[in-house]
Amino acid sequence: MKPVICLDFDGVFNNYKGYDGDNLGSPREGIREFLETLSKDYTIEVCSVRRYSKIIIWLDKHDLLKYVANVTGYKPAAVCYVDDRGINFDGDYEKTLEQIKQFKTYWEEK
Repeated sequence: MKPVICLDFDGVFNNYKGYDGDNLGSPREGIREFLETLSKDYTIEVCSVRRYSKIIIWLDKHDLLKYVANVTGYKPAAVCYVDDRGINFDGDYEKTLEQIKQFKTYWEEK
C-alpha cells in the first residue's frame, strides 16, 4: 500500500480566483503531469469543502479521476497536505502568527 498525499481541490487542481458557486473552473496547467508522477509513489486523496460529487464529475470530465483514490470533505491521515492556503508550522508560534497576518495565496499576490 502506498502512502497517502492529500491535495486540496481549489487552487491546486483548478485555476481558482475565489469562490464562484458551482463553477469549478478549468484545470491548472501541469496538473495532469503532476498527478501522473505523484500517483506512481503515492495514493492521492482530494479534500475540499465543496460537494465531492461535483469534484468527481469535474475530475472525470478532465480525465484526472484515474489518479485520485478518494474525494472527501474530511482531512485524511496523510504524509503531507498540499493546499494553496497552507502555512507550515515549524514550532515557532510568533513566526506562525506573522505568517498568518501577512498571508496571501499565490493567486492573490498577482
